[in-house]
Amino acid sequence: MVKYVLSISELAKLKNVTSETLRHYDRIGLLKPDYTSESGRRYYSIRQYERLGTILELRQAGMSLNMIQEYLDNRNFQKSLSMLEEYQREFERKLQEQMQLNEALLRKLAFLRSLSDLPQMETVFEMEFPIRYMVTFGKEAGDREEHAMAFTKLENYIREKIPILASDRVGVIADERLLVPNDQLIPAVPMLLVSPEKADTTYLREIPSGKYVCMYYKNGVLEKYDRCFEKIKQYIQEKNYRICGKILQIYKIDVTLTNNAEETVLEIQIPVQ
Repeated sequence: MVKYVLSISELAKLKNVTSETLRHYDRIGLLKPDYTSESGRRYYSIRQYERLGTILELRQAGMSLNMIQEYLDNRNFQKSLSMLEEYQREFERKLQEQMQLNEALLRKLAFLRSLSDLPQMETVFEMEFPIRYMVTFGKEAGDREEHAMAFTKLENYIREKIPILASDRVGVIADERLLVPNDQLIPAVPMLLVSPEKADTTYLREIPSGKYVCMYYKNGVLEKYDRCFEKIKQYIQEKNYRICGKILQIYKIDVTLTNNAEETVLEIQIPVQ
């Protein structure tokens, strides 16, 4: 018997872990006690303190128990270096994903906080937009199910983390039929606003820069005429503007934020000259 041995509870206290954690490591063969007394009690050698420390450090770094077992088996310098390099690369990849998620949440929060500064609902205003970008398959949605399917496919296509929570980017592009009083859905093309550097170019399309006449309104529906459009039509007429492109409808507050239809907010953007 060596001079220093530790019971499960003693080693657990020394390394600030639970006795059950050590029992689990014993069951899976990761750290088995070195000695068994005549009464059947099991003890750890003080030399196992270092092995346990390595296990706990690797666990703190997020390494799985299976990978730790592989790391500890038949160790040599080159194997340890190679495994740690590979793990660090994977760790960095996951860290980048988490940073992207954090950036997306920060953008969403900044947008939501800015909603208090929006013009009043159904107030017409003008905006000069730079070139923007969208991904779209270019196919009109004929009904709500096609509409939902199109957005599902677009979200899958761009393969972003939390794409819809990233910002106010869900919408449709429509022609002037959207401005004609109608109780039915107006065929329009679903799209998602994107940053061009993060999108595959296959379905990437430009939204022209220029002057847009805009308005926010509540409780609206994509691809559907709203009575408040009469205000924006009157404004365009009074200014002697001409509609010169596709109309955009974009959700500002949607079902990702509220179940209350009265709280939903859309924006209509009409390009004019």
